[in-house]
Amino acid sequence: MTEPKAINKYVILHIIILLWGFTPVLGKLISLQALDLVFWRLSFSLLSLYAYLKFKGVSLTISIKDLLHLLVWGAVVGLHWYFFYHAIKVSNVSIALAGFSTITLFASVLQPIMLKKKFFWGDALYGLIIVAGLLIILQFEKFYAAGIIFGILAAITGAMFGIYNGKLIQNHEAGKITFYEFLGALFTIAIFQAFLGELTNIRFPEYSDLVYLLILSIFCTTLAFTWSVEILKKIDPLTVIITNNLEPIYGVVFSLILFGESEMMSGGFYAGAAMLLFAVFTYPFFKRKFYKI
Repeated sequence: MTEPKAINKYVILHIIILLWGFTPVLGKLISLQALDLVFWRLSFSLLSLYAYLKFKGVSLTISIKDLLHLLVWGAVVGLHWYFFYHAIKVSNVSIALAGFSTITLFASVLQPIMLKKKFFWGDALYGLIIVAGLLIILQFEKFYAAGIIFGILAAITGAMFGIYNGKLIQNHEAGKITFYEFLGALFTIAIFQAFLGELTNIRFPEYSDLVYLLILSIFCTTLAFTWSVEILKKIDPLTVIITNNLEPIYGVVFSLILFGESEMMSGGFYAGAAMLLFAVFTYPFFKRKFYKI
C-alpha cells in the first residue's frame, strides 16, 4: 500500500471516497445478511491489515488503557457498518444513502459536543431542513422507512468515530488505530451473533460472495479506512466529512448503472434527497461564515 504522504492528500481523499462509494453496491451484491456480512468483512480486513502491518514492521504494542479505549470505539465502528448494511438489506442503496447523507450535519453537531466547543444556532436551523427532507422522502416512500432510519443511525455512528479518530491520530499510528478498532468491531458483531444464538451458525460466503467480500475487505476497508485515519494528520476531520458528501452521490450513480430500475425512486424521493443534499453541502459554508470556524 502506498502511503498517503507520497501522493497529493486531496487526491488520496477522493480515492478513499470513491472506494467507499462502491461499498453499498458490494453490500447489495453480497447475498449475506447484514450481521454475517459485517462479520466476514471485519475478519478478512483484520487478516489483511495484520499481514500488512507485519510486513511494514509496525508494532501493535499498546497499553491496556489505550487498548480498551480503541476497542470501545471499535464497537461504534461495528455498529456503524451493521446499521449501514442493514439499511441496504431492508430497502435499497438509494434509500440507505439518503439517510446516510445526514452524516455532515451530525458531525457538525457532535464535534462541538465531543470536543467541547460552543453550540452554533445554525445547527438547529439545518436540523429542521434535514428533518423536512427526510419527511418528504418518507411521505412518498413509506415502505422504506426502516432503510431511512438505519441509514441515519449509520450516519450518527459514522460521524462519531470520524470525529474522534481525528483526536486519536495525534497519539497513535493509523494502522494501530484501525487494527484495534476493527478488533473491537468484530467482538461487537460476535456478541450480537451470540445474543441471537447465531454465532455457531454463521453462514460461510459462497464463491461469488467471497470475491465481493475480499474486494470490500481489502480495498474498501483495510486500505480506505487506514488511509482515512492517516489523512487526518493533514486534513481536519470536518473537511474530510464535508468531502465525504460525495460518497452517497457515487453510491447512487454506481447502483443506478449496475441495478437499473430497482434503484429508481419516485419524484418525491428525489425532491427530498435534493433538500438533503442542499443542506449537507451548504451547511459547512454557512457555518464557516457565521460561526467563524
